[in-house]
Amino acid sequence: MPYEPPRPDTPSEAVIDYLGERDPEADAFWRAILTGESKLAPSSRLGRAVFRHLPSEPRCKWCYAPYGKPFGPILSRLGYGRWEKNPSLCRVCMNYMDSNQGGAEVDLAVMFADLRGSTEIAAGMSAGAYTRLLNVYYGIAGAAVQAHGGIVDKYLGDGVLALFLRGYCDGDPAATALEAALTILRQVAVDPDLPSDRRPLPVGVGVHYGIAYVGIVGQAGQPTNFTALGDAVNVAERISSSALAGELLASEAAMVKLAARPADAQARELRLKGVSEPVAAWSLRP
Repeated sequence: MPYEPPRPDTPSEAVIDYLGERDPEADAFWRAILTGESKLAPSSRLGRAVFRHLPSEPRCKWCYAPYGKPFGPILSRLGYGRWEKNPSLCRVCMNYMDSNQGGAEVDLAVMFADLRGSTEIAAGMSAGAYTRLLNVYYGIAGAAVQAHGGIVDKYLGDGVLALFLRGYCDGDPAATALEAALTILRQVAVDPDLPSDRRPLPVGVGVHYGIAYVGIVGQAGQPTNFTALGDAVNVAERISSSALAGELLASEAAMVKLAARPADAQARELRLKGVSEPVAAWSLRP
C-alpha cells in the first residue's frame, strides 16, 4: 500500500511539548486553510474571485493578488505587496494570519535545495560576485517552487526550504515537489544569468513527504514566522545533506506518490544523522 500519512485531528505530543496546549478551534481554522478547505478571511475570498483574473504571475498563494505589472504595483500600494519574510504570500494575508496565530499538523512535501561547496565557491569570488550568484540561485529556486504551487519557507544561507501543501499545489504535494526539484537542477545547468564557468551550479536537493506542524510560530507582539516544524522537515533536511551535486534524493514516502517511477531512478538506503533507522530513498538526475 502506498504510504499515506494520517490526518491528525489533535496535535501530537511533540507539538504540545513544543508549543503548549492548542486551541481546538484555532487548529481547525488553520487545518482548513492549509488543506485548501478555507480561503482565509472574507477579503481574501473576495480577492481570489477578482485577483485570479488579473495578470500576472507570480502572485500571492492565498488571495491570488498578482505581483507583476500592470496590476501588481497598484495592489502593492493597497497592502497586497509581497510579504518581506515570504514572497509567496502577500502582506494582507500574512497580517490576517498573524492576528490569528496558530497552525495545524498536516501532510505535506518538504523540499531542501542546497548549494554544495559554497565555502570554496565564495573563497574564489569577491563578496559582491558571490552575492549576485546566490541571488540568481535563489531566483531559480523560488521561480521553480512557485511555478509548481509550493511556498518558499525561507532562504538559509546557501539553501532554500520550500513547502508543498495539499490545498495549494497543482497536484499531489510530493509529485509537484519532485518536479520543482528537477526543474531547479535543470535550470542551474543552463541559466544564462549564471557565469558560464559556474554552470552547472553544484546544487543537491532532498524531498520528503510526511506530517509537520505548519503555521505562525512566535509569541504575540514579538517577531513571528510562517514555517513548518517537525520530523518531516528534519528528515527532508538530512536527505538533502546526502544528495550530491546535480542529484535529487527523494524518500520512498515521496516517490510512492508518483503515478509512475522514473526508469532511471536508483534505489538508495540512507543512514541519516539523528534518525535511528535507515531511510529508503531514490536518486534522480534531470
